[in-house]
Amino acid sequence: MNFKITTGILKNLPLTLNPNPSTRPTKSIVRQSCFNTIGSEIIESVFIEGFGGCGSMGIEALSRGASRAIFFEKDAFAYEILLENLALANKRESSLVFQAYNADFFTAFWNLQKAILSAHNVILYLDPPFCIRKGMEDIYEQCFTFIQSLEQGFVNLIVFEHWSEYNIPHFIGDFALYKTRKFGKTTLTYYLLKDA
Repeated sequence: MNFKITTGILKNLPLTLNPNPSTRPTKSIVRQSCFNTIGSEIIESVFIEGFGGCGSMGIEALSRGASRAIFFEKDAFAYEILLENLALANKRESSLVFQAYNADFFTAFWNLQKAILSAHNVILYLDPPFCIRKGMEDIYEQCFTFIQSLEQGFVNLIVFEHWSEYNIPHFIGDFALYKTRKFGKTTLTYYLLKDA
């Protein structure tokens, strides 16, 4: 199954999706809404995709002007697909800057801080498995705990893709909810640093 990057220097680049029926790739309408909402904030940003999957969000971010994209994907098969898609993107545009890790986001992320603390605009995109999936009942709480542990000012914007029926908190650590967009069973919730 393939789909294409919608806008920017990688427009129409076909990406491969994970054929595993248990995976949940971000729908095109959701991706477009996300980047329309972020707008010009994507330019020169560092875009971090915590649950990378096939890399569609981070690659779209690079296409739209992000200075760097960082991907985490702990599933080995999904990681291979991610690398394949990054290779396709890099073949089209060799100036892209990205890093990909076959690792658990919650633990591996902290190794990055020294490398990107100087970035002025860090966008964190979290698209964990829906909390109603077997074995993932506490995944949202893990995300919230992680957000609460972030150093002040390290991340400017968090976009959280989640099951629409979940009662999402208005405040998480130093971040406050400022916008939501619902797409059937999927909702995007945006958090800004409180004093941003």
